[in-house]
Amino acid sequence: MTEQPNSGMSLFDLLAREWALKEGISQVIFNHEDTGAAFRLLSGKLALASLKDTESPKIRTRLDLETGRTTIRPRENPITPLRTADINVHENLPVVRFGAQGFAAIDSDGVLNQITAGGQVVVKLRSDSKKITALCSDTTGQTIAIARANEVTFYSASDMSVIAEITLPHPVYRQAMSDNRETLAVWGDATLSLIAVGSNTAPTEVFDCPGEITEITWDSTGQHLACGAADNSFFIINRASKTVQRVADYPSPVRNTAFSKKAKALVTSGAFRLVGWDIADLPQNDAPGTPLATGKPGFVVINAIAAHPKLDLVATGYANGLVAIAKVGTSQDMMLHHEPNTEVSAVSWSKTGEHLAIAFSSGKAAIITFPTQMFK
Repeated sequence: MTEQPNSGMSLFDLLAREWALKEGISQVIFNHEDTGAAFRLLSGKLALASLKDTESPKIRTRLDLETGRTTIRPRENPITPLRTADINVHENLPVVRFGAQGFAAIDSDGVLNQITAGGQVVVKLRSDSKKITALCSDTTGQTIAIARANEVTFYSASDMSVIAEITLPHPVYRQAMSDNRETLAVWGDATLSLIAVGSNTAPTEVFDCPGEITEITWDSTGQHLACGAADNSFFIINRASKTVQRVADYPSPVRNTAFSKKAKALVTSGAFRLVGWDIADLPQNDAPGTPLATGKPGFVVINAIAAHPKLDLVATGYANGLVAIAKVGTSQDMMLHHEPNTEVSAVSWSKTGEHLAIAFSSGKAAIITFPTQMFK
């Protein structure tokens, strides 16, 4: 574990850059190349952070070869302010990746805009008479999927040319592409359909998912999906067995689900501790599966989670402003920060797992950069 100097500073103070924004934050996302992050405010404004840091914790970390003790010196200079993009993002649609370093968002007028890492806003697709109901991109930001009611169109981000169009028997309000960029999951009116990316052919995989789905998550193999729901439950979809299992009775809505590749586990928010299962034995056909107790139980609900892309760790954000990292399947967890009088609204890891972005409903934004030695 990295130690701190005798300065009275916390580990968060030494590792994090933080900014105070004027309103709550609803989403945070890194671009594909891990050069920047976007914080989406409740008003629809976007605040952009560069991951370039002249006083990164990696630079300020020193290993004493005689004692083996690692220390981090405090920052000496002010943190670079966030940039604000001149856009009002549509309240019901997410910010997604666009190309290697940018982002894309539908504004309040129904226009698709590219937001560059420097904060420039460029119109990429004008609005038409059909209202956009869902938006997503693949992990690289090269393919964009836009739903207009029951019509889904795939676009190439490079020139916004149409790759394919498909009409579905149900409307689409949520979308997510698989990690391998081969399949698009779309949900609406209690139905989840899986579409081959770039195909004009009707889906052959259709599953019943009633309720209000808030998020769709794929596992890295593309064989399982998890769908968080507003009615204090979530769904597990098994493509091999063609089954859907609803897991209910959470104390609050399940905002996030996540698959940990390293831990081979599925974990969820919405409870008083991190809820998880072994990916080899998930709940199915009303059987409970193999649970993985993670972290320590408490009295405050976990609002937001994000699985580390390479390690068996999950970042957890609580309704009382606490942020921690838990090791899947163990009681080990590490408190990173406690922000009073607010709640954690979103957490996200960068592609490499070097950076963790945290958003709070108070408007505080933070990016923690972890030295290489941190999790060894």
